[in-house]
Amino acid sequence: MSRLYLAPRIMKHLTRDWMRLFHLHHNTQSLGRCRRSLHTQARKSANKQQSWRTAHVTDQRTRHYSTSSEDLLSLDNPSVQKYLNSLKAKYESALEMGDATSMKFVSTVRPVMDIVEEVEAIQGDMQELRTLAEEGNSDKEMKDLAQKDLHDVQETLTVLKDQLFEVLVPEEPIDNTNVVLEVSAGVGGQEAMLFSQEVFNMYQGFAEYMGWTSDITDYETTDLGGLRHGSAVISGDSVYQALKYEGGIHRVQRVPKTEKAGRIHTSTVSVTVLPQPSEIEVQILDKDLKIDTKRASGAGGQHVNTTDSAVRITHLPSGLVVECQEERSQHHNRNTCLKKLRAQLYQQQLDHITSSYTSNRKLQVGTRARSEKIRTYNYPQDRVTDHRIGLSVHNLPSFLSGTELLHSFIYQVLEEAQKEKLQELFSSRGEMKTPPK
Repeated sequence: MSRLYLAPRIMKHLTRDWMRLFHLHHNTQSLGRCRRSLHTQARKSANKQQSWRTAHVTDQRTRHYSTSSEDLLSLDNPSVQKYLNSLKAKYESALEMGDATSMKFVSTVRPVMDIVEEVEAIQGDMQELRTLAEEGNSDKEMKDLAQKDLHDVQETLTVLKDQLFEVLVPEEPIDNTNVVLEVSAGVGGQEAMLFSQEVFNMYQGFAEYMGWTSDITDYETTDLGGLRHGSAVISGDSVYQALKYEGGIHRVQRVPKTEKAGRIHTSTVSVTVLPQPSEIEVQILDKDLKIDTKRASGAGGQHVNTTDSAVRITHLPSGLVVECQEERSQHHNRNTCLKKLRAQLYQQQLDHITSSYTSNRKLQVGTRARSEKIRTYNYPQDRVTDHRIGLSVHNLPSFLSGTELLHSFIYQVLEEAQKEKLQELFSSRGEMKTPPK
């Protein structure tokens, strides 16, 4: 029903209910435009903050985790209300004080407060619409219109709520960095090395699927075609944000190719994901390095065992050791070693920094530790299970191709991590935690 049609009826009857309905309907028309704008802003924000995602792939065999469906993450939850009220009080106090420190806090919190004001205004309109729809002396046409407007307003509120929860959790300062991905065979001998190659190829396929670039810096193979250790520098948009929870122990359960009795063996592969810093962020002094050269080993034709192109660098203060023999040039291998060393030193710094603002409890989604068992690949059941969130999917060949199914899987792990960050935030007694720069 248009406003041009409503106005004559309102002027004719001059009833309180119809005047209120006109006012609310007019506001709802504006809210409709607001909702469309919010949807656009939400898409832009999502593209900016999580631009690593392509369109989310729906798979009926996966369990979907959504922060918007959890009762704990509801605007009606007392913990959420307490947090927002406390944050609003601090914001208003900082506005009154006006000093440099207070205004810095105001600048940080303002995006949250803008959305909170929108939410409060819409919640007031919703209460009026509910009253109007439930009044016994209102005619059916008015009730139907109020119900329709109430539905539109609820959709707008859902968009605002998702935006609010998104801005409440700050991005990690390293989310938009490239990564050094390392895959190493663990327990299981040749079978572990064979699976190590499959996992390494899976992430190579995922990098291609996401439109990233991957430069292999180390690839140490075995006689049976397995991989002892492989590393690659993956570059692109928000690579670390997507892969940061992939580090840990990946376990495989299957009948090895070398097993004649048909028994299922369990082997492990270690995956490490290190953010790649710039030279400015991590400075390495020449006096702190011990550089050794040796002849390359493995496949490589006449080049192998004839030139001292392989490089090993030891960082004396930390004791870290890195090696590279992929390039024929000693100079190129040295530069690659320095990149890997810089990434490992940066990871040590990040571990120290993040310990100052992360929760003391172990998050369900994991600590990103190397020794943590995060995933099992069960071949007899054609199943992949993430032990941190209890998520299982089937179709192992598709998963190991590194395309849609792996993308969907990683997306759901990140959603669970986001939910846990919000839960931790709302239990922090109104303190707005932000990662240190």
